[in-house]
Amino acid sequence: MNMQTQVNKNPRILLAEDDKALGEIVKRNLESIGYQVEHCVDGEDAWAEFQKKRYDLLLLDIVMPKKNGFQLAKEVRSKNTLVPIFFLSAEKTMDADRLDGFRLGADGYIVKPFSLLELQRRVKAFLKWTRPPKSELLIGHVVGEHTFNYRKMKVYPKDNQTAYVATFSPTEAKLLRYFLNRPNIIIKKDELLMKLWGRDDVTSSRSMDVFIGKIRKQMKLEPRLNLETIFNVGMRLNVPKDFILQKITIPLSNTAIQ
Repeated sequence: MNMQTQVNKNPRILLAEDDKALGEIVKRNLESIGYQVEHCVDGEDAWAEFQKKRYDLLLLDIVMPKKNGFQLAKEVRSKNTLVPIFFLSAEKTMDADRLDGFRLGADGYIVKPFSLLELQRRVKAFLKWTRPPKSELLIGHVVGEHTFNYRKMKVYPKDNQTAYVATFSPTEAKLLRYFLNRPNIIIKKDELLMKLWGRDDVTSSRSMDVFIGKIRKQMKLEPRLNLETIFNVGMRLNVPKDFILQKITIPLSNTAIQ
């Protein structure tokens, strides 16, 4: 059992922010609504702290002394591919840098200056998906001749759970799960943005488009699936009626990722 993947009763957040005043404001605000927050003022301290405890979400400033947010995220992902990572970035951060962050395994950006209410909403929206208050947890789908496992973030042949044929990131897992759980239903783009990103703006829309392109590649394993873009409306996953699409769930009392 991996200690860092167990579910905490009260979500624990690791905040890496070198601006001490801002960090303390964010820490107190998130603690006021029930989160446990550990604040570190440089990347090295944050990396050391990450290795001591399990965390449900990471908020990482990009520009920090000793180890920047991108370097820290890379090290985190070398040890844990599941914990959600959000970068706290300046508005002037270049699109190319944002894409580099997504390639490192980031799940999103929160652009400074941000309101504390916006931060709360985005954190709540993401943890609602990763820590759903239900008796069962949806951990995968059997999709035709393949199994999409959201916890291991791998695609396996349906009858072989040892040799995977593809991998995906935490954010791709969210999107795959959202679409596969709603076959043949039109999903509006603003719904996707609010449900999975916690906000509906240009930056989030661009990042979502990047991840949509990535999950299309995963879906190519099953050619009969068709993720259709409906102009000015949203998207729909077209699934034939005779196609095997089956949920895989487990009781929430057994939430340790293998």
